[in-house]
Amino acid sequence: MSLRIEESLLLKEKAELEANSKRSSTEDARLEEIKELLKKKIISVTMSQSLVNRIDDLVQERVGRSRAQLIEDSVRWFLDFTVHKWNERGVYVNSSRAVFESETMSSLFFSKLTPTDQYELGETAGSQSPIADVVRLFHGGDPTDAGTRGLVLSLLQDNGWGSISYDDDKEQIILGSPFYPAPFIQGYLESLLKVKMEVVETTSKETVAFRVK
Repeated sequence: MSLRIEESLLLKEKAELEANSKRSSTEDARLEEIKELLKKKIISVTMSQSLVNRIDDLVQERVGRSRAQLIEDSVRWFLDFTVHKWNERGVYVNSSRAVFESETMSSLFFSKLTPTDQYELGETAGSQSPIADVVRLFHGGDPTDAGTRGLVLSLLQDNGWGSISYDDDKEQIILGSPFYPAPFIQGYLESLLKVKMEVVETTSKETVAFRVK
């Protein structure tokens, strides 16, 4: 199905929903979703049949709602992670060089450091975090503002730190399956966000939580 055909189907579905004066809340939500989709620029792309088949498989597996959504997400990630800068000399994300490292290798490194050393290393890393530059240069925000805290944590999650959620009312940050040890994360976040935090006890070893003081 081409993007043009998808647009036609969305227009048809939109007309049908608008004609229904007794829409359910689910239908109202779908109508708003369609309106947002139709605001986007429609372009045509040409790609190999193998790629199309893989995209269709992902749609079938409900990884994405449609071909268009998966393609848009792919382009966004390509730009966000500056994939055009990747070459045989290394993987570069914006101004930082990145490496793909196993969790076992990371754990081995941190196991040689005391919790205090881990915390201080996190402080140093947080003070030089490229995330701060991304927030300032690309989002026009200040990473130390409470209003951008959700954005900062979302960027860290996108960079593989773990599944991160933030409770604004309790000012509590929760990381599921964190890549780094808790002392390092605490030092990093305190330095990056310019706050002081305390560790919140959890029952699962796979979950780390902090509360902003």
